[in-house]
Amino acid sequence: MANKRARSSNRSYSTPELSGLYGIPPFEYRDSTMLLVQFQTDAKTLRRLVPAPLTPNRDQNMFVSIGDFMCSGIGRYHEAHIFTHASYKRRLVNYSLYLILDNDVAIGAGREIWGFPKKLGRLSMTLRDDVVSATVERGGRNLIDVAMQLSAFAVPGELSGTAEWVTRKRVPSVSANAPPEVDQLTSTKLTNTALREVHKGPASLKFGESPSDRIAEIPVKKVVGGFYYRTDFTLDDGEVLHNYLGDD
Repeated sequence: MANKRARSSNRSYSTPELSGLYGIPPFEYRDSTMLLVQFQTDAKTLRRLVPAPLTPNRDQNMFVSIGDFMCSGIGRYHEAHIFTHASYKRRLVNYSLYLILDNDVAIGAGREIWGFPKKLGRLSMTLRDDVVSATVERGGRNLIDVAMQLSAFAVPGELSGTAEWVTRKRVPSVSANAPPEVDQLTSTKLTNTALREVHKGPASLKFGESPSDRIAEIPVKKVVGGFYYRTDFTLDDGEVLHNYLGDD
């Protein structure tokens, strides 16, 4: 968990020293709105995207979530998240593949603390009539176009899965000819989770092409459906699951 020396130090937890970009976890999320859509891809794609020692899920399930978040120490921001289910030592985990968001504090904290692969972009989410829709744009290209019909209320238990999030944290060396300074699988678990006003319904999903963001290389074979809900949760620090530099 969090380094006790960092908590007691007079130095800033993050840079710049005069005004650190972000503070020390945990981060508290309150009354955030989420659109979650499940789809199926192909096994070859998952094997390429999910690194060992993780094992991709056999059903080729992947997910896109769009969040309108309100977070302590960060403020309000929007985030698109592409992830999948995987197994680590027979334990179900979420594996993060790609995130686009519109807040520099959330980008810096996510990349530097846990290693979430975050990039800057622009997002919008709207609810009109019986449809909630969201778009994600970066570099003038629409990368994600997702929508869901609010067909029925669901119970929170229908949002099955796991609270554990795994990502690959990589920090290059200052020398281009040297190996990375950090190359790890990290894990964190969401706690104090509460779900409210859960809707479910059919959904649509389209990935757009861009020379800079190759999300469209992920095949969307079938869109299973979606959920739209409000949530609270706590994002704390985490642990290293696997060190690719051989220091385990």
